Amino acid sequence: MLVEVFKATSEDWFPSYKLDGGRISLVEVSFTQTGPKPPYQGSWRVCVWGGDDCGMDMDFSVEAEAWNCFLQVIGLTDVTRKALAGIGFSSA
Repeated sequence: MLVEVFKATSEDWFPSYKLDGGRISLVEVSFTQTGPKPPYQGSWRVCVWGGDDCGMDMDFSVEAEAWNCFLQVIGLTDVTRKALAGIGFSSA
């Protein structure tokens, strides 16, 4: 399964996605899996990326934990690297 959502950020994610003539900065937040049959072949992953190679992610062996993390991230008003690190994300 793959679910992708764009969320507002106040940071430059090298680059962030832009709306409204560049006044609104966004990152892409994804819930996905890394292999065909998690947790035995792969894992569930929540990741946050800018438009190129700046991103953070976290892997899970339990799908419900990954989904709850995804919901926590998309519930943030401002998705920042500091907020994500506080949840347990690391640079990808």
